Amino acid sequence: MIRFDLGAQGLGRVRFAMSQVGVANDLLFALGRYPHLLGARWRAKAVQALSERNLGLLAVVGGGGPLGYSPDFLRPEPTGFQASLDSTLHQIATTPAERVRYELSSALDGHAWDRTGAHRPPRLLLAAMERGEEYLAQRVAAELEQFWHAALAPRWPGIRAHMEAEIAARASAIVLHGITHTVNQLAPNLSLDEDGVVGIRLLASHAVQPILDADSVILVPSVFSGRAVVCAAEPPDVPAPRTPLIVYPAAPNDCLPGSGGDELLGATRAKLLAELSQPHTTGELAARLSLSPATVSYHLQILHRAGLVRRTRRSRTVLYQRLATKPGLAAALG
Repeated sequence: MIRFDLGAQGLGRVRFAMSQVGVANDLLFALGRYPHLLGARWRAKAVQALSERNLGLLAVVGGGGPLGYSPDFLRPEPTGFQASLDSTLHQIATTPAERVRYELSSALDGHAWDRTGAHRPPRLLLAAMERGEEYLAQRVAAELEQFWHAALAPRWPGIRAHMEAEIAARASAIVLHGITHTVNQLAPNLSLDEDGVVGIRLLASHAVQPILDADSVILVPSVFSGRAVVCAAEPPDVPAPRTPLIVYPAAPNDCLPGSGGDELLGATRAKLLAELSQPHTTGELAARLSLSPATVSYHLQILHRAGLVRRTRRSRTVLYQRLATKPGLAAALG
């Protein structure tokens, strides 16, 4: 088990975040370690992207190869709630050389808490390392970008909407039940006690490690992970230290709070339908409801397929308007 002592001040700094690159890393790691937990379509999509674009180094370093561990520099500390794809890739490409060296040593020799995880370096990785840590970081960042566009970009609006709904639900839970109760509901191997100590139980080792001090932790939901995993759990003398980041499994869509028991609607879609008594564009709805255009577009597509809204085009503008034909719709909107 890895433990972080946050204390009262650290608890006050706990925050949630999300990123496109993080989702790509989750998919790669699941493909390498838990392929049976991925749907057949996601497995095929990930393998196709890696093979067709010749992303062998990413497959090795990102957890889809024999290392079985994804170095933490592939998941940089988020600078905000959702950093842009380009800025996150830049963080990876410019990772300090000593940090890259430290993490690859951990991947190859085993972590301080699990020396049984040592691996013989694949030739592809050795060849990249011979060209230096700077080259390796830049190459992996470039391959991550290709993988994201090939495997995930078309599905990002739906994934983003799911993650936004997940974080919104957890934020509401913190307001209603407090942060300790909420964190203890995130994953079966994740805990937070009343003294502000966060614990993550590992599959690789049953040993309990010394408690590490931390000023905060960053909580990131994952649509591909089945357990909580931690990035940047390291001793005080590690090069280029950073805030610990905990990736936890997002609740399935049908487990997130809905509206009036109507599983099709849910809170966000009910709000959209309430606004659509008059025609509106995606951008107008996003502004009125303080949502991203991608999130609004995702929910509008679902409502359109369900026959609850109609879509008309005027010149270059697409307008949506409610069709109140579903039984019980008026009650859900009330």
